[in-house]
Amino acid sequence: MDDKKPTDFKVLKPNKPSLNALEWERLSSETIDLGSLFNKDVTSSGSFDLRGFRATSFAKLLEAVPIPALLVSPARTVMFCNQACRKIGAAYDKMQGEEFSSLFPSPEDGIAAESLIQKVLAKRTPLVTEGILGMGKTRMWGRMHLRSVRVEKQRLVLVIIEDITLEKQSRPQVVSQA
Repeated sequence: MDDKKPTDFKVLKPNKPSLNALEWERLSSETIDLGSLFNKDVTSSGSFDLRGFRATSFAKLLEAVPIPALLVSPARTVMFCNQACRKIGAAYDKMQGEEFSSLFPSPEDGIAAESLIQKVLAKRTPLVTEGILGMGKTRMWGRMHLRSVRVEKQRLVLVIIEDITLEKQSRPQVVSQA
């Protein structure tokens, strides 16, 4: 896996379920509001205190998910990552507080991924993209699903990452004939 070469992030079209186009557009452009799950943890300013986030039911649910899941702030900082993020880097617990771009070996990919975070927050529409992620010596191809979530007045991006390394490695390589 050549992690020095940028991935060329392309936004993928998600497979539309059996809904008509209007219903799909309405569902896919909504921000998931998690406010009712955290009322006791919201400050008087309406922002959510993420220091105690791991004790919440939502964090426990994300920890139970066997694929990497992160919450990313508008400042593009990783606010939460579950234990499955070990697939991205052995020191997954150090990801929290890091910039989202630090999860990508290629600086160009990190910049592209952060721009997608901003796009999800601005348009409130989910995006799907693929790229190489990894910290330290760990590398994986990931299909990233980005979705806007809100806790009271604070907007975050939920990033769920499928490991598609085997899928990418099993594809036959195209060799050009000169």
